Amino acid sequence: MEIFITLLLSFAAFALIIWAFMHMRTPRFRMSREQFVKGLEDVIAGQADDNEWRVLTSYPMRHDPELERLRQECLDIEKAEYTGASPHLFTEAGINRLRGVRRRLLAIETEKQSDKE
Repeated sequence: MEIFITLLLSFAAFALIIWAFMHMRTPRFRMSREQFVKGLEDVIAGQADDNEWRVLTSYPMRHDPELERLRQECLDIEKAEYTGASPHLFTEAGINRLRGVRRRLLAIETEKQSDKE
């Protein structure tokens, strides 16, 4: 009888764990446009290190197609202009291209705010 109770409790615990895993959502990291602009500004100013750049560009922005397009453009800039040196991670041409991305993102933000008003 003890074996039956042990097996029943083990099965119940196992079923509870499986149920919990099925109903748990995976954690999601959503970067806002403001956070993205701040990250770009840090990279442009030479205040960001390689890890901050990776956080900025590594996560897909499925929640914001325009931001995802700009993230992809940053990855293209990285392929061509990344040095990884301190304090600036990019060549001068790369920093100028990143300034262009920042300018476009700020223009998109300004346009969206004017549409709301």
